[in-house]
Amino acid sequence: MIKTYKTTARFDRSLKKLARKHYDLKRLDTALKLILAEDHETLKHRFDWHMLSGNLTGINEIHLDKDWLLLYKITNEHELTLLLLNTGGHDIL
Repeated sequence: MIKTYKTTARFDRSLKKLARKHYDLKRLDTALKLILAEDHETLKHRFDWHMLSGNLTGINEIHLDKDWLLLYKITNEHELTLLLLNTGGHDIL
């Protein structure tokens, strides 16, 4: 079970930009709860969850809206940790 989460500086900057543009951050909150609960079925159907490949192997992506993505990965240093990498549109990711 995922117990903690961390954010990158890039994620924090991107989130501030989205908040200024009045994105519905409740969608992000809902998705984060599903990720922390490891509810992959709901994530697949509601947010088009999938793992990336190539040079982004190990990174997960969900679509919060048509052109609003969340990139994250699960790390296992001492315990399972959710690492939020970036969020935004296809053009900036």
